[in-house]
Amino acid sequence: MADPPSATQRMPSFDNTLGAILLGSVFGFMLYGLMAHQAYRYYRMYPADRPLLKCLVSAVMSTLSLSETFHTVLWIIVCYEYLVVNFANVANVAKTYWYLKTIFPATAITMLLCQVFYANRIYQVGPHWRYKLIVGVAVLFMAMHFSWAMVAAVKSYLAKDLKQFAASTLYVSISYGHAIVVDIIFASALVSVLRNSHTGFKRTDTVLDSLIKYTVTTGVLTTFFEILIFTFGLLYPDNYIYAAITIPGVKLYSNSMLAMLNCRQALSDRMMQDIESSSLRLAPRTPPRAASHTLLFKPQGSHETPVSFSTVVDISLTSGTNGRDYETSSVGEEDKPAQVVAEGPMISGEHSYDRTMTYA
Repeated sequence: MADPPSATQRMPSFDNTLGAILLGSVFGFMLYGLMAHQAYRYYRMYPADRPLLKCLVSAVMSTLSLSETFHTVLWIIVCYEYLVVNFANVANVAKTYWYLKTIFPATAITMLLCQVFYANRIYQVGPHWRYKLIVGVAVLFMAMHFSWAMVAAVKSYLAKDLKQFAASTLYVSISYGHAIVVDIIFASALVSVLRNSHTGFKRTDTVLDSLIKYTVTTGVLTTFFEILIFTFGLLYPDNYIYAAITIPGVKLYSNSMLAMLNCRQALSDRMMQDIESSSLRLAPRTPPRAASHTLLFKPQGSHETPVSFSTVVDISLTSGTNGRDYETSSVGEEDKPAQVVAEGPMISGEHSYDRTMTYA
């Protein structure tokens, strides 16, 4: 008589359901840690931001951090309950619980906060009225994206098991279809604003080109994830591959927004370094201020004649950007007089002499 199949043999395959969610959660948790680090860097690097910008960013980041944390905690509970507590319990695994149903609104709120930030950014920097019109069109698609996400949330709350829960996948795909349009609008508008801001100066244009590359890269990355969610939601509504992709996809939204805020100092420092090096090379010579040279001149057929005079070279460049002062010295360290001593023989025509120069 054949042995009855074991419990593990009767278990269905979880590769494209709970297995996909586990992998998506791992990558999502890593991006959540990166987001927390970005938020910490912002408050440390930009304490002197304008009060209005500071309040706006603080409000967005506080709400975003809470929603991202809540979103992360929900997926931790999902993994623990389905993969640990209800392991090998097929009846309970097939059911839906409140933490699984709450993920849809948490995801929609997080994405909406990031989209609001980008919409405000374009509205503020857009130099022409047509950019305001573009923001209006984007806001319309944002509202449609959030509305369809709420429809999916309601459908998921009414579901009694995972089979009924899969019926909400269609609305998730429709929601992400509108999110794709929003991302394309924002990326195109930001690139247009930056391209129209070119000044003709190489160093300024280099910084603007760096911002354009960053905007295109982040826009392509978030749009790529949204296209994957949209496609898998339509083609495979019965598995959770689309849900697994949403976990790192939402975290990319938050990280791209915070990275845009935190890259300002790096770009500013880069521009100032180029300006300082260029200014030091092209600055006109100024009359010496104080000094001490000792020159020993020895023409042929004459006695040694010492000559002494004074000169001080003190070159400094002070400029400000974003409320910060930059001070550099061409010689020596900051707040400390520098001394450069040059010694050696000099030969000119029929005369030969030694020179000792001291700059203090």
